[in-house]
Amino acid sequence: MLVWRPATSSAGLPEQITSGIINYPWELVGAINAFEVGGWNTIHLPATAHPRRPDLTLTTDTRSDHMAGHTGASRREAMRLRAQAEEAKARRNGRILWISMAAVAVAVLVILVLVITQTMGKDAPSAEQQTPPNATDGYGIEMTTQDVAPATDAPHLVIWEDSQCPICSQYEQTYGPVVKQLVDEGKITTEIRTAHFLDAQLRNDSSERAALAGASADAVGKFREFHDVLFTQQPEEGVGFTDQQLRVDFPTAAGIEGADLTKFQELYDGRAFSDFVDKANDQFTIDKIGGTPTYKVGDTKLEFFSGQEVVIQPTAEDMLRAITEANG
Repeated sequence: MLVWRPATSSAGLPEQITSGIINYPWELVGAINAFEVGGWNTIHLPATAHPRRPDLTLTTDTRSDHMAGHTGASRREAMRLRAQAEEAKARRNGRILWISMAAVAVAVLVILVLVITQTMGKDAPSAEQQTPPNATDGYGIEMTTQDVAPATDAPHLVIWEDSQCPICSQYEQTYGPVVKQLVDEGKITTEIRTAHFLDAQLRNDSSERAALAGASADAVGKFREFHDVLFTQQPEEGVGFTDQQLRVDFPTAAGIEGADLTKFQELYDGRAFSDFVDKANDQFTIDKIGGTPTYKVGDTKLEFFSGQEVVIQPTAEDMLRAITEANG
């Protein structure tokens, strides 16, 4: 081992060992190759001439004589310090583990609070639960004819919708007038079944409230008109309907006024059709509908497109053909 030390004395130890640099009283600076806590013999320096201090001599002593007796003590001290470091590391790791577990617990608690808050925040029905006048056994609302009563053997069309579904709005604009024409001519019967699964995806309750409003409109004989307004004025997906729209603007546009408007609003505000709306949404899952819009005749789903080809044209004749074929 090569060590710098004073030529006139074997006494004197390093003043400081920091960050791999040795600072001696005589300002010798060298890079540490390795060291162990304790003796002069533990400082290893490159074998180079001292650049400024001729009073220092280069020696190859493996250790200073006056430090030889302290080697064992130095090693014990090193072992003690190492044990302390490992103990401190273990304590740190333990703290990190507990902090991680606490963070997970807090996250779970926050989720539970949000779920409970949303559930409790949902207005409870204040009115006696009712069934819409034109309700069907499948929790739909039948679209009444405005002209000819349907034939006894008229095929029955079921339309599944979600009021926030933009594709439902497109189908309503394209095929809605044709369906109403066939209903008014007595050639088919039709019911609208409303799901509200999009509320969970869009984090609102607009579809459910719109279904409540539709049922309330049926109670005053304006379901068909309200349904038209609802999809004609459907907001951008995710924006949702306001209560002003559902309880004032839309019913007014649908021709609900005076005492009927008051009744409509009372039913809507009291959530009088909450059970019915929830059962309709449950039926959507039970029947494994999967998505909206869905048009079905019995167990047969109408397919409007085959690839890029339109296979059901938006005309009364072609729509009736498709419905009749599906009816068997």
